[in-house]
Amino acid sequence: MKQFLLVLCALAVILTGCSVKQDMKVKTVEQTDNNMEPTITNTEPTETVSEDNTATDEGVNMNVADLSEFKDQTQKGVALMKGMPMEKLYVFKGSSFTSDAEKVLVASLQGLVSKSSGNKIYIDEGGPSTVWKNYLTSEYGFPVEKEYTNAKALLADFKDYVRGYILIDMAGNANSINVASSINGYNYAIIVDKSMETLAKDAGLSMIMDVSDKDEAWAFDNVKQYSSSDYAAELSPSVFYHLRDYISMTNQFTFYGDINNWRRNVLKSLNPNATLFGYGKEEFDMINMASQQGVTSIPSDMAPNLSVLSSIYPVTPILQKAHSEKKEVEKKHYVTFVISDGDNVAFDLWTLQNYFNDPARGKFDVGYGISPSIYDLAPSVLQWYYENANTGEVKDQFIAGPSGTGYTFPSKMSSEELDSYVARQNEYMEKADLGITEVLDQGAVNDMPVWSKFLNQPNIDAIFYFGYGETTQGEINWQGDKPVIAQSNVLWEGLTEEDELIKFLNDAKVDPTSNEGYSLILVHCWTKSLSDVATVVNGLNDNVEVVAPEEFVQLIKDNVKH
Repeated sequence: MKQFLLVLCALAVILTGCSVKQDMKVKTVEQTDNNMEPTITNTEPTETVSEDNTATDEGVNMNVADLSEFKDQTQKGVALMKGMPMEKLYVFKGSSFTSDAEKVLVASLQGLVSKSSGNKIYIDEGGPSTVWKNYLTSEYGFPVEKEYTNAKALLADFKDYVRGYILIDMAGNANSINVASSINGYNYAIIVDKSMETLAKDAGLSMIMDVSDKDEAWAFDNVKQYSSSDYAAELSPSVFYHLRDYISMTNQFTFYGDINNWRRNVLKSLNPNATLFGYGKEEFDMINMASQQGVTSIPSDMAPNLSVLSSIYPVTPILQKAHSEKKEVEKKHYVTFVISDGDNVAFDLWTLQNYFNDPARGKFDVGYGISPSIYDLAPSVLQWYYENANTGEVKDQFIAGPSGTGYTFPSKMSSEELDSYVARQNEYMEKADLGITEVLDQGAVNDMPVWSKFLNQPNIDAIFYFGYGETTQGEINWQGDKPVIAQSNVLWEGLTEEDELIKFLNDAKVDPTSNEGYSLILVHCWTKSLSDVATVVNGLNDNVEVVAPEEFVQLIKDNVKH
């Protein structure tokens, strides 16, 4: 990530060139013997600051002198930023939130603390969120030091990580939330709604800036330079704490709105191969535009606690236990089922874990898409899935969700941008022990110059192609001995129901030497469950066999002429 100067001159001076030295104190955390509350120790600064310490612009007055007391200790993983390595775990009970304003405040504080401390504030929402919290304790040895049920107590313990607050007006100007999210990380300032300003003042904090009447266009014109050029976030103002902690930690410019030229300009302002977190309004248009700009999207608008979960640092690849052994071919039609939406980190943190609780799991082989970027963003979650996957005759097997590192239409990217993208994905595939990648694109199933870039990477063994709004027929194309296998059908409410898919598969050709002898089926995660898949499996003829994704690819490689 682009490293920002922690002290800025006035903007007019910056344009003419100014001399700035970085001066930072490293914040460390100690535990007192007689209580569980964190205390702060500051190491001595090693350098001094020169030049004026105030940044100004029309409507902007950010006095940044006190930034010398803070140090951004985030680190880059394979491609994404990670919180300072975890040392202690503190929990805020999500069920105790009393207002949306409190959610915003806590999330902004959560990100700032993770940015410069081994202390972590984890929001426990229940369900899968509790599973991940408990796994941090059982597998990684981080017990919960203290639980909180209100922002006042939390802020009292962690206010020393905060320089002040940025004021917003959620009732009168919802967009002010995103304006504040764009600059609060740089300023080490929590985001405080007018309804909670008294709480911040009572904690001894001063207002850094009032953006209660500002919108995202103003932020882009006036304060975009204080945010990252490698990462940005597209997030609805109605999302109050999901993802906002990670935005706070990583200084992401935050916006939301129509797919228009202004949005294109935001994307153009980012560095090559930048990453866009969150989620926009119109799926196809937002991904198409981002792809054209060489920006990779990671759907994550409802992902909680990424500033905390990213603070685990695996030193080796995280390995699956459910790899397939070589399968001998029979005269059958072979089918593999893949659960959709693995590119969505919020899905990986929530709905996917619920799939593991489905009573039908373990009765047939199934493939799950998962985002390779979770190796950076939530490696403990990835390890949990691998540890809890079925590994015997019936397998839960993971493949990279579309389109690999993130959601993009590869055929819309420039050749140079795609080269960088697949090189990055190749590293993720090794780290996350994934061999097959899904891609989601449109009208590109036969575009082998694009897919060869993927398949030329040593860690990518095959592509499962899913067409956006298009019907594919199970086509198989080849790059050497590596196949691009197109979707044959779906299990998706309103498109193909269980009885229709049963008939489709039972009527399919039984010939493992031909393309038609294999069916790749996408299961729509939002309308169909594993129990629905079980209905299909139970209705299949004896000459139709369900196999795991790796077996499916191996059978095609070994038996289909190419």
